[in-house]
Amino acid sequence: MATIQLGNTKVANRLISYAEKRAEVREGVDCPAEYAKAQFKATRELWGKNDGIQAHHVIQSFKPGEVTPEQANEIGRELAKEIAKGHEAVVYTHTDKDHIHNHIVINSVSFEDGKKYQSTKKDLYNIREVSDRLCLERDLSVVKEKSAEVRYTQAEKALVEQGKHSWKDEIREKIDYEKQGSKSYEEFKQNMIEKHGIEVRERGKNTTYYNHENGKRVRGNKLGEAYEKETIKHEFEKRDREQSQERGNTDLSNEQSRGSARAERTTEANERLERPHEKLHQNEHGQVDSRENDLRQRDRQHQDHKQANHDGYALDINEARKALEQQRRNVAKGFDRFTTKDEPERESSPSANEPNKQANRAEIDRDKQHDKDRNGEYEQEKSAEPKRNISKDIELDFER
Repeated sequence: MATIQLGNTKVANRLISYAEKRAEVREGVDCPAEYAKAQFKATRELWGKNDGIQAHHVIQSFKPGEVTPEQANEIGRELAKEIAKGHEAVVYTHTDKDHIHNHIVINSVSFEDGKKYQSTKKDLYNIREVSDRLCLERDLSVVKEKSAEVRYTQAEKALVEQGKHSWKDEIREKIDYEKQGSKSYEEFKQNMIEKHGIEVRERGKNTTYYNHENGKRVRGNKLGEAYEKETIKHEFEKRDREQSQERGNTDLSNEQSRGSARAERTTEANERLERPHEKLHQNEHGQVDSRENDLRQRDRQHQDHKQANHDGYALDINEARKALEQQRRNVAKGFDRFTTKDEPERESSPSANEPNKQANRAEIDRDKQHDKDRNGEYEQEKSAEPKRNISKDIELDFER
């Protein structure tokens, strides 16, 4: 059995010093326990949020003799990881009383995004739920919440003793009835005013129930904790989570059923496809699989087709050879005719070409004579060059 209490402090070091001094076991979450003060402060200063509340305090108490200090500290660390993600925390386990309890100190500023940790009455219910779940997972006892915690004044107690019914009890009964019949907190408020003439007025964390029939009003905390705004809202949220989980399980079950049905239909379809090939017929050898007969028949057809193709191919080769031989003979005859026809022309060609040969020799002789004349001119020019140079030198000397 583990109970939860919440608190906070504007001086984190003082709370850490108190919790650390009497701790039997100490372990940190995203922070070494021995450097908790320095690391908490560094994170707050890094984000510029060292003022105001510096740390939050969760006290988790266990039933005497139910856990060891090490087990208690482990549960405390699991609790801190779930309720304070992104925040440094240290779990100090004390054994100085008859019951083992944890002091969980949580840094007020997140080291991930610099956001401040929120701790309200609504968060208290969530923390209790997480703590109970962690205890149940380890076969530990949990606190059984009362179905409706009622707070009576002295005047109401006197009426109860007299066997009378107070107007506040009438409001409690109508609230209990509509909490069960409504699906949400907003629907609850609407049903209260429409069916019972009781208006649910909210101001901050407080709720006031105003009865329009008799003009009387009362605050929720005067009726009891079960009739406060946060308690009623928490009940609706818890119910929604449970219903969502049930719907998820139902959807999963339906999906599995649909998957099984699809698998069955697929199997049946495959069986229908295979059924024609599994028919059997009777012959002199007994039962034979029709699929095997089909294969044999297809093989025979293939062999026949292959043989026919082979015979046709051989026939085509013979025809081609005959055609090729005939073509060769035709080419040989044509060549013989061509050579016989051109023989007289080849015999008379030397006399016909004689004038062309004489003209070519004359042109070659002219080219040779021309080249000879050009060479003679060049030699004469070359021999006259020294004489001109000597004449130029004499003229230059004379001018000097």
